[in-house]
Formats: sequence, structure tokens, C-alpha cells
Amino acid sequence: MQFLRTVLLAFLGVLAPWRFHAAADDFPKPHDTEKPGLAPMPAAEAAAKFGLPPGFTAEVFAAEPDVRNPIAACFDPRGRLWVAENYTYAERPAMFDLSLRDRVVVFEDADGDGKPEKRTVFIDTVQRLTSVAVGRGGVWLMCPPQLLFVPDADGDLKPDGPPVVVLDGFTVPAENHHNFANGLKWGPDGWLYGRCGASSPGRVFVPGQSAAEAVPLAGGVWRYHPTRKVFEPLSHGTTNPWGHDWTDKGEGFFVNSVNGHLWHLIPGAHYRRPHTLSPNPLVYRPMEMHADHWHFDAGKDWTKSRDGGGDSFGGGHAHSGAMIYHGTQWPEAFRGRLLTLNFHGRRANVERLERVGSGFVGRREPDMLQSADPFFRGLEVLEGPDGSVFVFDWSDTGECHEHNGVHRNSGRIFRVRYGDPKPVPAVDLTAKTDAELVAMQKDGSEWYARMARQVLADRRAAGRKVDTAGLVRLLDDPNPVSRLRAMWSISSAWGFVPSRPVFEGGDAGVRRVYDAHPLSDLDESIRAWAVRLSADEWPLDTVGGISRADKALVIDVLFSRLVEMARTDKSGLVRLTLASTLQRLPVAQRSQLAAALLSRAEDAADPNIPLLVWYGLIPVAQKQPLVLAKLAADGKFPVVREFAARRFAETIASDPAPLDALLAATRTAAPAVRQDVLTGLAAGLAGTRKATAPQAWADWPKDGDPALLRSVGAVFGDGRALADLKALALDPKASLEDRKAAVAGLIAADPPDLRSVCEPLLKVRFLNTVALGGLVKSDDPAVGKAILAQWNTFHPTERPAVVAALASRPGFAAALLDAIEAKRIPRDALSAAQVRQVRNLGDKGLSAKLAAVWGEVRESPTERAADIAKLKADLTPATLAAADARRGRVVFQAACASCHKLYDAGTDIGPNLTGAGRTDLDYLLGNILDPSAVVTKDYQVTVFQLADGRTVTGVVASQSPAAVTVQTATAKEVLPVGDIEKRTPSANSLMPDGLLQPLSPQQVRDLFKYLMTPAQVELPPP
Repeated sequence: MQFLRTVLLAFLGVLAPWRFHAAADDFPKPHDTEKPGLAPMPAAEAAAKFGLPPGFTAEVFAAEPDVRNPIAACFDPRGRLWVAENYTYAERPAMFDLSLRDRVVVFEDADGDGKPEKRTVFIDTVQRLTSVAVGRGGVWLMCPPQLLFVPDADGDLKPDGPPVVVLDGFTVPAENHHNFANGLKWGPDGWLYGRCGASSPGRVFVPGQSAAEAVPLAGGVWRYHPTRKVFEPLSHGTTNPWGHDWTDKGEGFFVNSVNGHLWHLIPGAHYRRPHTLSPNPLVYRPMEMHADHWHFDAGKDWTKSRDGGGDSFGGGHAHSGAMIYHGTQWPEAFRGRLLTLNFHGRRANVERLERVGSGFVGRREPDMLQSADPFFRGLEVLEGPDGSVFVFDWSDTGECHEHNGVHRNSGRIFRVRYGDPKPVPAVDLTAKTDAELVAMQKDGSEWYARMARQVLADRRAAGRKVDTAGLVRLLDDPNPVSRLRAMWSISSAWGFVPSRPVFEGGDAGVRRVYDAHPLSDLDESIRAWAVRLSADEWPLDTVGGISRADKALVIDVLFSRLVEMARTDKSGLVRLTLASTLQRLPVAQRSQLAAALLSRAEDAADPNIPLLVWYGLIPVAQKQPLVLAKLAADGKFPVVREFAARRFAETIASDPAPLDALLAATRTAAPAVRQDVLTGLAAGLAGTRKATAPQAWADWPKDGDPALLRSVGAVFGDGRALADLKALALDPKASLEDRKAAVAGLIAADPPDLRSVCEPLLKVRFLNTVALGGLVKSDDPAVGKAILAQWNTFHPTERPAVVAALASRPGFAAALLDAIEAKRIPRDALSAAQVRQVRNLGDKGLSAKLAAVWGEVRESPTERAADIAKLKADLTPATLAAADARRGRVVFQAACASCHKLYDAGTDIGPNLTGAGRTDLDYLLGNILDPSAVVTKDYQVTVFQLADGRTVTGVVASQSPAAVTVQTATAKEVLPVGDIEKRTPSANSLMPDGLLQPLSPQQVRDLFKYLMTPAQVELPPP
């Protein structure tokens, strides 16, 4: 057949900049910062009290003091268990205690009885250690911001030299230190995989590279090739992935917290991540999770799943560790099931991975392994050589936002077995022959096959000659899993490209070889992996001894086969892999493969393929937009049509031709096709007031959504559309929703008479708030007074938006402060967020008036610390006991609910407070009185100064070439780019200082009493 090459590359990086230390005798004793009086169950008792299915037993493999704070682990080919212990992770605001060190310890259980006979400290001089992997002549340690390699060629558990910095740039942000790079694990393809949370964006580079060569990373899963020294993000997004594994056919899955717990690992995917912009603004829609269920009530906020709130759903929102069980010790019902540890549920969730469409859907199976120990915090789960399962318990109660300190002096490793299996002594695979290791690819368990494959790759990396004949024969094995293992072994050790016979016999010879290529294998997984591995070698630049003409011929034939597969392959998984491969092709070649994929109408509603095709076409949209216009018009995927139209609308001012081409090509298409285009067109024009209509718009059928047609027509200067919008807005017989849409369309078009339309609408409740958006465009102080005159007409729930509008202009704000001073409007109607907005106007007179009417806001750290100390002294247990939580709920609704939710009441602009550390007074005081001390990038504000004189303060929610969407403290506002004169980023939180300023001392006490209640309270009687 094919698939051999013999390229050996050096793979060690530059030396780390610190002095090397071997394992030291002076390892500092870790100290606890958790509140006194708390302790975990004794390890043996915790094991005995595990809730397990019948026939299962949990036993202690290791516990403190032999292991503490186990954050990650792995097995090596000798059956030794490597455990990463992390002591430097600390609570806010310390984040990391660098007076401590982290270490790696190795346990050996030679006789396989579940009790290690030997424990060795491999290294204890690292910090911020999050994971460990063994292979390629040493040990790999993730210590953000760096990936380190510690050489240990002979595997004697003694480092051969100092750590080497392999990768750098995994930056840990000061505002979110629990969400960083982790998860080293060897993939079936021989790459080293890792994970990173989306709140820890970095720019990753190999030492010696320039800043321009650094690769952006914004969450998801990444991989690194140890010999080619290539780093690449595989997927983007999610919140905090902390566990992944592969099926026996090489499909990867990872687990995550908050916004979905189970995801199919699809290279090139962009997954949903709340509150964070995608680094690529053309990722209009990310993928959703790949499970059909949640482990908390998704109709409520995720934080409500804590403290038992998610028990009936599976335990809660946070997941750590993932293992797909491949062994035979446990019952057959668990084979192929994914286990993940539910952090707050103190249990293991079980997922059945079912093939559906192009990918998989996780179906919920009964939970298992419920811990009775309140300290149980499972972080990792691994299958052992004998098929038993090892569970790693961080053993603490103060993690994952609970903020009550770190307990560093406990940690457990539990071994879960079924029945009473005979001990299986450890086998040293490094002592096996090549032939024996190859045989394990056919007949060995998944655990042994993976380890044997790793040893073969290690030998090749060390420059040893490896017998390949057995692997080549295995490529013809009738068992597809054996064939896959052979492919992965060859890829891991040699790279996966056609062998020399491919290049003999010219075109006919090449095509004969490809007739027997795995691209035509009967098993879909082999075809999918043949595509992946071939794409990894594209365009074969690393293959030596082959002429340029031969390379071109191979690429041509391979590419033609990929296109043929896209047109004809019956497997959705193969088509998904081809869609993923789009991103690996040169931009000039993508359209041909994309066209074949877009012709498959059966994939139009698939949750993965259309989005993946769009992600692959983004560079085509940027470099070959006319090509994309044809693809979108001819293809069968509504998503691609909609997104192409959206992109063309966003760039209509600089390049109108692509949109004109798309409209012309869809003029006679089915109404549903035109609706796709219209939907994208309206989205792309958001924030654009006026644009020249494309030629094709004039006779493009106007049979789509009427509201969208009016909105687009208004932007294109259609006088009739504007007239219709005005008439509809002012028509008292029309529905309220239609009138709102009409007013919004007029505001976007900004006609000269906008004020005359909007001002009469101030008297129409619920429509008046929409009309505010048009009136604030006027700089006439009389408009501010007209708004204030209708204060009582606005519904009470919408008055914060009125104040926000008045606070956007100096003239309006002056009238607002006059009204508060005259007590026509209550003082507490002006929230702390709007106080900051007024101050951001930069008018000294207004600021002075604000201080007199509302009060001063202290901003220096010293003043804030003094305020915190003063309030803490007042909020004694006795004072809080005497406070009224019901009245506090009323205060919360007025002061906090415009941004936050608590017990399902409020809004989702800021973080939901239901599950926050509300029982900790220090936590509440710090976050309320000094909210910007530790703020994630998700909630940092930007101050926008607009050409019309307004100032808008908020968080950037999305942006396009035409507009920036800003989330203010009360609403989302679309700001046309042309209207923005200046934008000033701030380190401040969206939550302002001075929140308590307008409250009386009793209101403050009542508010804190309410915030600290464990359950919702009734409102007080009126």
C-alpha cells in the first residue's frame, strides 16, 4: 500500500531561564487558607461511603500525605501513575501563592493489587502546574504561561537536565485565574493535545519566534507536534474545558462548564461561549453543545445548580475530567461510555455517545460514584491498565467560585473496580519488541494499544530503527479498529503520506494507488481519519526525495478524491471531516471542495456541517467575495446564504459588487432562498443609516418578511419604505410590536424628520422607550425636558432606560439633575451606573451638581478600603439578624436587578448572583464596594464619545465593519462606526462604584441580609 516516510526532526526547545533544581528536600510545607474547623472525611471512610452501582467497590489507592492537591495525572507505558500536585493555586485576590512550589509524584504498583509499593518525587520546583504527560523522551508539564519539557530519556524518574520551554504565551489573566491552560494528553495521531478556557486568551509561540508569529488562542482545544514544533488551536470557545478523551475509533470529546457540558472535538469548530466575542468577527453563529440534556435546570441560571440544586438533573454545571471507558473489567454496559466528574454534584455523570447526523449526541445514562464527603472535588478520571478506574480528588470545599480559601493538606486517589478481579502485575512496554508492540495494535486492549503506539513513536523520536512490516500488514486487517491503530502508529512515528510506489507510473500509477487508499475504505471512521491525516501533511512540503512535479500530481489526485467524496460519500462523519479540512486548504482551493459539500441538501439542517463550511469560507468571503456569492446562491445551505449576505451587507460601502451578484443570482430562486438572503442582509446593515441600493435590489422580489423589507428599504433610501415606516409608527390601530419595529427602522435610517415622529410617541406607554432612541440623537435641551415631562407615562420597569438616555448628553443630564433636586424624580432613580455615565460626560459643572444632588463616589483604593472596613464594622451578625430580607429584596430590585439576577428575578446583563459566594460578607463587600478590583474582560467597559455629542458607556457585545453593539447597564445599543469619534477602553467593571451611595444605612443592612439569604423571600406587604 502506502504511508511511509523517514523524517527525523529535533524537538527540544531552548533552555528555561531559571537554574535547574532536582527534587528538593526543602519542599515547603503547604499552608491552608480555608476557614478553620473544616476537614475532609478520612480517606477510607470516604471510599466506603461512595454511592456505587451493585458490584462496584471504591478503595483508596493513595491519600494525604502521600498525595495532596492532585490536579491531573497520567499513566506511562510501564504502568506507573504520574500525578501533578498543585499548591500554588490560591484564592482571590492572591490567585497564586508563589512562596510555594508544585511537584510531580510517581506511584508504582508493580503487583497490580491497587496499593502502590513505591512513591517517587520526580520534580518539585515548578509553579502553576496544571497537567502532566509522559513521552518522546521525557515529561511534559503545563505551567502557564509555558509548556515545559523535562528530559528523562531512560525513564529512571530522575530528570536528565533542566526543564525546556517548549511553548510560551498561555497567559493567565489577573481577572480570571481558574480558567487557564491545562489537559496535556497524547492524541491517537501522535500530537500532544491540551485545553484552555476562553477567559484566558493568549498568544502562543515557540521560543525564538517573533511576536508576529505568535498564534492567538481564545479557549477550546489545541495541539502541539513534538518533532515538527508546530502549535495549532483545533477549536475555539466554550467556557472552561477540563477533560477530554477519544473513542476507540478516534473521535474526540471534551467536557466543559456552564454553557454546555459535552462537545464533539471537531477541528476548526467555533463553540458557544457566553459574554465573549469570537476573535473572528465573521463567526456569526457558534456551534452548540453535543448533548441532548443538561446537568442543571437550563431554564434557570446555572449557578442555581449548586448546593444540591441540580441533583435531579445530574448534579450541576461544572465538569472536570473525562474518560471513555474501553476496558473489560467493568460490565459491558459501560463500554464506550464517557464518564465525567460533576464538580458540585460530587458524582460521575455518564454519557452514551450516539451517532446522529454528521456527528454524535450525548444521551444521559444513570449517574454513578456519588461521594458523601463534602470535600470531594473530582478533577480527573483515568482508566488503569487492568480496566479499573482511578478518580482523583482535589479534596477541598473552596473552589469554583466558593471563595472560602484553599485546603492544601489533603488529596485522594480512589480506585473503582467491579467484582473481585485478580491483580494484574504491571507490564513494562518499553521492554517489548517492535513486533510485540505492533501485535498490541491488533489484539491489545485500548489502554495497551495506546501505550504501545506511544513507545513506537518514542523509539522513532530517539532515532531508533523500527520494524514497520507488521504495521503495513495490519493496514489490511479485517477489523477496522486494528486498521485505524496501524494508521495512527504510522502517523505518530513517521507521518502519514503516500509511499514511493505512488510516484511510479505517472498519473495512472498514482490513481491506481488511490483506488486502494483508505479514502475508499468501507468503514466511515477510516475514511474520515484518512482525510484528517492526509490534511496534516498538506501540501507534502516535508517529504524528501520527491520531485516538485510528483508532489503536484499527488496533491491534484488527492484533492480530486476529496472533492469526489464530498459529492458522493454517504457518511455524514466523512462529510464533517471534509468540511473541517476546508480550513487546511489554500484559500484558492476551498471553493471547489465547498461547492461539493454545499450540494448535499441532506446536510442543510445538520447542526455541524453548514457552520463548519461557513468557518472554512470566511477567508473566501474576505479574499474572493464574488466566488462566495456564487457558492451561496447555488448551494443548499441556508446558513451559508444568510451569512454570505450578511458579510456582503457589512462591506457594501467598500465593495457593493458581491451583494449585487448574490441578489441577481437569487432573483428567481424559491422564496425561502430569498428569505435567507434578506435575513442576512438586514443583519449586515444593522447600524448603517444609508447605503446605495445594489442594482439588483430594484427588481428583486419583495415577498419576504415585511418588517425586514421595510428596514432594508429604509437604509437603501427607498422613499416609500420610509413613508410606510412613519405611517406605521404613528398608526394607533397597528399592533404595538409592529409600531416598535417601525420606530426601530426609522431610527436606523435617521431621516431628517425623525424627531417629529418620535416626540409624539412619548405619550404612548411601552412605545415611548423605543422612541427615546430617536430623540437622544437631538442635542436640543428641550428634548430632554420633553422626556422628563412624560416621566409618569413611562412604565416603572422602563424608567432606568429613560434615565440612561438622559445621562447621555450634558443638556439632558442637567435637566435630569434639576428634576431630582426639585424632587420631581426620586434621587434613587439615578443608579450608580448612570452616575458614572454623567461623570464620563466630562463636564465639571455637571459633576459638581451631581455631587451636590446625589453624592460623591470614592475612587481611590484607600478610600474604598476605608468604606469596606466601615461597612463591615456596621454589618455585624447582630445587625444582620435584625435586618429585614424582604425589604432588602425591594432594595435589590431597585439598585441591582437592572443588571443582575437573584432567584430568577432581574436581568442577565451582569453575572447571575444566585450561586455566588453570598454567604461570605468579605466577598460581598469587595465586589460591591470595589467592583473593578478584579474584573474579567467579559465585563470591562469602553467609553464611546459620539459625533452627535452623546457619550455611551458599556461592554462591547459584538462588532462589524459598520457598527459596534454595546451592552450598557440598561440595554444594548448599536453604534454606527461612523458616529464614533473616540473610544476609550477602561479597566473598570460594568458594575459601577457607589452602588450603595443613595441608600440609607437601614436599606444597606436589608440589602445585605437579602443577598446572604439561602433562598428567595416574599416581598413585604405593600
